[in-house]
Amino acid sequence: MDGDEVASKVLLHMKYIALLSLALALTQRLIGQTILNGGFEDEAVASGGFLKPSTGAWTFSNDAGIVRPYSPNSSTGPLNTWSATFAPIEGQQYVSTYAAADLVKQGIVFTTPGAYRILCYAAAPNGAVTIPTVGTFTLKGGEFTFTLGNSAIGTVNTVAAGSTWNLYSALFNVPAPGTYDLGIRNTLADTYFINYDAFQIQSVPEPRSTVMILLGLGAGAAVPRWRRLG
Repeated sequence: MDGDEVASKVLLHMKYIALLSLALALTQRLIGQTILNGGFEDEAVASGGFLKPSTGAWTFSNDAGIVRPYSPNSSTGPLNTWSATFAPIEGQQYVSTYAAADLVKQGIVFTTPGAYRILCYAAAPNGAVTIPTVGTFTLKGGEFTFTLGNSAIGTVNTVAAGSTWNLYSALFNVPAPGTYDLGIRNTLADTYFINYDAFQIQSVPEPRSTVMILLGLGAGAAVPRWRRLG
């Protein structure tokens, strides 16, 4: 085996080691931090129906609950007001919320500290809603924040009335392994619906992980070049 062949094998091994190390690091970050039932499909909801689960992975407050389209802007009274006018992003169901203080959250187990991103889709219907014993209200645009514990993370997100699904996200940091409540909270005191679907969490690769993969790919790319020079 000549010198060029030895160098090529060494560089190829460097590439594989770098990629394997990155894969192992990312796998460790992903274990134990998955949102359960991120599309709200575990509960059985009748077509056009509305359900406020009292058990399960998610906690719902005020008017927040799970809907299964199609349902117009509807209400049976205060704290039972919902809308399901959009097709789901995934599955058959999603969350409906109405006005301020509605909260949806889940306790997520993190085994590894670090930077993460929470994402979900949100949409808001237009029109009006009639709440028995209260009145009829024109729907306006809404606002929400992602939450970590009881604190807002990221910026305040505005969802215009009549807007279809858009993806929203916020970065946050986990200081130590443990269980952390993550979710969303409506913040604007006004009359509006916001629907939510397809929650997920992504790890944010550390700079050293990015350097490792670039070094690995660079080593792989160098192999053909060395062979040409030989």
